[in-house]
Amino acid sequence: MTKEKITIFSLLLISVLSFFAFGLFHLAKFETTDEHLWKYGRIEQYWQAVSSQDWEKTYINDKPGVTVALVSGFGLLTHPDAGKKQMIPVVGGLFEKYDISQTESVNFAFRLPILIFSSLSLFLFFWLAYKAFKSYWIALLTIILIALNPILVGMSQIINPDSFFWIFGGLSALAYLALLNTKQKKFLILCGILTGLALLSKYTAFMLFLFYGLAAISKIIFQKPEDASKTDWKLLSALTLEIVIIFLISIGIFSVLLPAVFIKPEYLFKGISQFLNAKSVIALFVLAALAGIFTTYKKNLVGKFSSAIASKRHIASGIVCLAFLLLLIISLANVWTGQNLAPVDALRDAAYANEPKEFNFKPLISKETNVVIKNTELFIMEAYPFIFSIKPFFFIFILFLTIKSFSKKVSDESAAIIFPILSFSLLYFISTIFAGIVTNVRYSILLYPLFAILGATTISEISKNFQIKKEKTFLIASVLLLLLSSYTLWSLRPFYFSYANIFLPNEFSIHDSWGHGSYEAAQYLNSLPDAKNKVIWSNSDTVCRFFEGKCLRSRKINLDIVIPDYFVISKRGELKLSNRFILNNNPSPEKDSEYYFEKLKSAFEWQLLIDGREDNYIKILKFEKNEN
Repeated sequence: MTKEKITIFSLLLISVLSFFAFGLFHLAKFETTDEHLWKYGRIEQYWQAVSSQDWEKTYINDKPGVTVALVSGFGLLTHPDAGKKQMIPVVGGLFEKYDISQTESVNFAFRLPILIFSSLSLFLFFWLAYKAFKSYWIALLTIILIALNPILVGMSQIINPDSFFWIFGGLSALAYLALLNTKQKKFLILCGILTGLALLSKYTAFMLFLFYGLAAISKIIFQKPEDASKTDWKLLSALTLEIVIIFLISIGIFSVLLPAVFIKPEYLFKGISQFLNAKSVIALFVLAALAGIFTTYKKNLVGKFSSAIASKRHIASGIVCLAFLLLLIISLANVWTGQNLAPVDALRDAAYANEPKEFNFKPLISKETNVVIKNTELFIMEAYPFIFSIKPFFFIFILFLTIKSFSKKVSDESAAIIFPILSFSLLYFISTIFAGIVTNVRYSILLYPLFAILGATTISEISKNFQIKKEKTFLIASVLLLLLSSYTLWSLRPFYFSYANIFLPNEFSIHDSWGHGSYEAAQYLNSLPDAKNKVIWSNSDTVCRFFEGKCLRSRKINLDIVIPDYFVISKRGELKLSNRFILNNNPSPEKDSEYYFEKLKSAFEWQLLIDGREDNYIKILKFEKNEN
């Protein structure tokens, strides 16, 4: 083994170990919303259904999240009856009390397999990246950008389908790029298997087929015109057939591991229907028919068309880079002017406050709002969480790629990677508008490994501008990324998932607490005298799972029966008016729920601003007892 390879593999090992070490920190000492549904229900349901051959019950969630059960299910070996032991019996139905030691033990048992699996998957990422780019250095840079990404480290600590969607989605994309680069059938099969596992994580993985199509088109476009002219209907048919085979393999994997589809096929069609309705199916058939006519109408017409586009390929890549650059500039201008261009925070808050009505932004957006203005604001809103959760150097990378693309100085190999990733990202944001989904960082999770690939490719292009050897440039870049990213993770610990880049002003946040900070709030309450006899109300039971005292079950609090000591409220709790507590038989009517929520601004007893951001908090208010 050469000295260069020893260096590369050493840095790879350091990256993987760093990912695992940062993920292991604080692993059991937090609780996110809805995790309890997996720990104490869905995972066990899946394995019980498999054991009893009750196939219909293998459908455990509408995501469907089967990969969570497959990996996190190892926790059942040490905690087979976790759900039955989470609570400490309390007389009457007024309170709930959790076994704190059980909470942490269960968290560790069910999260550790996810973290281990995520860490090991990085080696597969490396191998596929090497096969896709034929460069150990680009593969290494890809892994560093994935392994030390705060969002991905944080996601790998959580029992959630998105913890696997980024893994299998990212691996699927790399497997397809490796297939295009090598033409080896093993990558066709591997891509199908990985895509199936991505679908088992989240139905959103159907979007991967859009990426495959864009990558295939890029392979044709980004080459010399004389080479592109050799494109014919046989090549197009072969590329199409490969994607069809990937689809069939993925559906096979999906069906085998989610046998409920054999009982109710709608579980499969439900996922497809999120992205393909009757109109879109008809449109695809029409396009396929036109493509068929186009390819057979005149000899070599496909080759001539491909050659014509290839001669202008730098313009195609430049336009996509410019479009993304404009999105970055507009997003920066928006937050730096107090969101005067598009009130994205207010829109997101309105959508959450108006739930369960989906994609409802009243009173900020109504039916009378201009369609262009409305969709522009929504597009900026959908991209907002992702743009301000990528590392700052990506802004420079996109600027660099835009300039170099228009000046014809980006290699065809790199352009064939840049074009599908950036165009897919833009279409991804657009699709969320049509799907009626308000994105957050978690919903954009697939884009982070794709941008790691983009980042590594861009560094490769930048290295061509230096006089020193390319290997030295890669080494310097790798070491710098490792050091700077490790520092970011260290300073952010343990709230990796709440990362936001320096371009986002402190008064804004792309996150809400989502349960983060609940452990710290509980620790403060537990430090108070006689904590075991304290009574609290919280808008989320994530605090209660670490609190030694008792939590009120109902938001309707009868003060004739019980007097709370504290209220624990997060950003989500403040937004959701319908979930706020109600004080019945209140001897001081002026001190109602609204009174206490007004006190949140400054008269709190304790607060935690996650990542130092005012809009991402959890606060504790003391109940003002009537002295009479």
